[in-house]
Amino acid sequence: MDIGSCVEELRQTMIGAGLSYDVWRVYTNPPERKEYRATMNRYALFFAISIHAHFVAMLVALYRVYETRDDTYNIPTLLRHVRREKILPESVIDKLDEKYKTVKPLWVKVGILRNEAFAHKTVEANSDEIFKKANVTPDQVRELIKATKDLLNEFSQAWKRDTHAFNLNATNDTIALLQDLKSIKYSVS
Repeated sequence: MDIGSCVEELRQTMIGAGLSYDVWRVYTNPPERKEYRATMNRYALFFAISIHAHFVAMLVALYRVYETRDDTYNIPTLLRHVRREKILPESVIDKLDEKYKTVKPLWVKVGILRNEAFAHKTVEANSDEIFKKANVTPDQVRELIKATKDLLNEFSQAWKRDTHAFNLNATNDTIALLQDLKSIKYSVS
């Protein structure tokens, strides 16, 4: 396994997950939703599919970074490889494993949504039942994103003495877009 490629792939995946979360959250957060309801209703199909697309993209990305397959870039495989090859001190790997174990329950919730409602559609439950089973909140998703970025930075710091800023955010751009759309005056013909 090329650790550098793995870390970079995981970073890029988390950037995408974070940006999709930002857009999805602006669209669904009650204060913004209330302020821009009329604007979003004016473009109902666009916003409905955009909300769905950003949510699914976020779920897929979050699922990907923690899946346990040996043939993909993911955190569990990275940690196993680093432990097996003795690339970092055991104490550092133990600390990273603890962080992984701390966020794994949130990943399981994301996995329920991804596996039963979006990537595959179970015939045993409807969407409401699947969301109830997952029992995940927007704040928990945000927490998983932040914790994953932190874990990657802790790994990078221990491995190569570097970190990634993870400073991109789509919230302001999304609000600016909604504000621009809201300010357009429409004439009735």
